[in-house]
Amino acid sequence: MDDTIESLLGDFLLESRERLERLEELLLAISSAGEAEAPAIDEIRLQLHTLKGNSGMMGFRDLQAVAHELEDLAPDLAQSTAVLDGMLAGVDRFRDLLRGVEAGPDDLDLDAGRVARDVQGGLRVSFSDLDELVDRLGEMVIYRNRLEEALVRGRSSPGLQRSAHGEWDGIQRSYEQLAGSLEALRDGVMRLRMVPLSTLFRPLARIVHDESRRSGKRVRFVTEGGDTPLDRALLELSSEALGHLVRNAVVHGVEAQEERRRVRKGEGLVRLSASADSREVRIEVLDDGHGVRREAVLEEAARQGLAVEPGSDPLQLLFLPGFSTRTDADLSSGRGVGLAAVRESVSRKGGRVEIYSEEGVGTLFRLRLPLSVSITRALLLGCDGEDYVLPLTSVAESVELRPADVHEINGAQVLSWRGGLIPLLDLGYSFGTSEIRRREGVAMVLEVEGDHRAVAVDRVYGLREVVVRGLDDLAGEPRGVAGTTILGDGRAVLILDPGGLMAMSPFGESSVEQRRRWN
Repeated sequence: MDDTIESLLGDFLLESRERLERLEELLLAISSAGEAEAPAIDEIRLQLHTLKGNSGMMGFRDLQAVAHELEDLAPDLAQSTAVLDGMLAGVDRFRDLLRGVEAGPDDLDLDAGRVARDVQGGLRVSFSDLDELVDRLGEMVIYRNRLEEALVRGRSSPGLQRSAHGEWDGIQRSYEQLAGSLEALRDGVMRLRMVPLSTLFRPLARIVHDESRRSGKRVRFVTEGGDTPLDRALLELSSEALGHLVRNAVVHGVEAQEERRRVRKGEGLVRLSASADSREVRIEVLDDGHGVRREAVLEEAARQGLAVEPGSDPLQLLFLPGFSTRTDADLSSGRGVGLAAVRESVSRKGGRVEIYSEEGVGTLFRLRLPLSVSITRALLLGCDGEDYVLPLTSVAESVELRPADVHEINGAQVLSWRGGLIPLLDLGYSFGTSEIRRREGVAMVLEVEGDHRAVAVDRVYGLREVVVRGLDDLAGEPRGVAGTTILGDGRAVLILDPGGLMAMSPFGESSVEQRRRWN
């Protein structure tokens, strides 16, 4: 078996085993508690939906069918212990099939993995070795930052003799040469870890083929930008997210053949395109179907008792867990799980998802992903004596915070910006380090999914290159925080999550709704 295909199969087996273990843990917890609460059922459905999608993408139809059967049972967990027993038996059956895949992969259809042969290179290097290099590189960046801090302190020391200035100049030049070499090394190592997006194109084409055949639709799959590089650490995320979106485009987006003939459309189209700039990778999934009926979304929101602000975009409701305008599910579609999983997984990696749809024309999903998830450029901020790091990717601009530009509406602050008003979040007040909201300092204007919000802090220290570290399990997932990093002086500081900051609202509503109500 080709080494790359074997690696992809190994990743699939490892992830499937982990998801099965989590499923068993959740089911046994329900058995112990004697009742099934909604959050546990939602997570069970998410795990099964992902197992179903991943199995289908790899071409393992038996595994896909078992996951689908279990997904059908999940909503009834709260009513019957027999369902719980049946699901535990189903987990065992899935695990047995998985052992068969592991024991005899050469006899199985691995067409979904064969696209990995498109990855070009003159030298085979294991990704584990590359990941270790990136970890070492991250340590070097931290040590470089510490050296820079030490140089600044040393040159400004009151006890520094005039005769020593020449020596410090030499040390400074050596540091600058080291920093330049480290920058080149970082770029080289990160390039080694980049893979072309075309790696994902063939399994996605298989999805389009299978789903169009299953639904009796004629759908053409077009790809652009396959040479766009993507950090290998984002490859698994992109594979899962794009699998959901492409399947969604065929099943939900493109109309049935009879309907297309009625509106004088030919074969359906699903277009996958990718591009990159100095800040991010953009991946778009477009279909030329009937678009999303906003009235149907609003009707479903009313049925679920969800409040929708006048003028807000109801399409954002499609990303809520359990929200779907379909009442049934099959091997192809879920029950409002897929899009919620896409947004959650993309957000965890510092990316975002956008949706645009026009009835009768089609629907576009756009993924915006960081170039790298390990080392990033960010701004170091100060607020109430605490330091924070804010990734540059979502910063539109920074402006001086002046009392005349700060207003209050219904108890919440807004900022006058470019002729309009945008929500103003006081970082210290929101994090509990300040009892009053500031009216002076600096306002960092963030842009996420076309929406803007200002974040008030005391000062901006400048640009830093930081190594991103995740939070440990004890820290949980605090709102507005994406991870941690180590500064040059050895201090650990929090990395802010722009998407999480956008969602923090004193009104309990999104900043999109606030902006539209105020302007």
